[in-house]
Amino acid sequence: MEIYSTEEQQVEAIKSIWSKYGNAMIGGVVIGLAGIYGWNWYQDDVKATQEAQSLAYQQAVEGISAQSSDKVESFISAESDSGYATLAALKLAKSFVEAGELNKASEQLNWVVANNKDAAIKDLATYRLARIEFSSGSAEKALQAVAKPESEAFISQFAELRGDIYLSQGDNEKARNEYQTAADNDGLAGNPGLKMKLDNLAEDNGAVAL
Repeated sequence: MEIYSTEEQQVEAIKSIWSKYGNAMIGGVVIGLAGIYGWNWYQDDVKATQEAQSLAYQQAVEGISAQSSDKVESFISAESDSGYATLAALKLAKSFVEAGELNKASEQLNWVVANNKDAAIKDLATYRLARIEFSSGSAEKALQAVAKPESEAFISQFAELRGDIYLSQGDNEKARNEYQTAADNDGLAGNPGLKMKLDNLAEDNGAVAL
């Protein structure tokens, strides 16, 4: 208000501004308050929705098995846009694997890959799909699946699985290289099996694994 020389001028200026823009200012305050209440309502609604989805998820996967998959599949279809649907699909795939129904397991894992934007989750589903392909005798399809992960978190797991596949094909050199790639990407942490694989190949090659 430094542009005004006296308090009287300031008061007159305020009156003038209020007469011109008072309604707009009031409207702005009302809109602002409405926005605050609206945001709070939105937050409460989101929280309520998440709690409902969480409860529905728990009920859907309770006692999950390949023989009682209908309930889970219905949940996945109804909540396909939520993260809970992904969790349910991964759990259902696991139950199908345990029951030996690998085709149905693959369907669930393919759904996760196709309907998820999170790179790590897609890699997890892809890794499990490749293991199914490998165990089913489709080594080349498995290799293609784990050729390159989308996230750094799965570099080691992808490389170790590629090593397993090459080893099964009798290509020890490629297997050793893949195992070393896995080891170089923190693959040895909590994974004594990888160290054993490297040691065995090193002994076959007349070398000493470090």
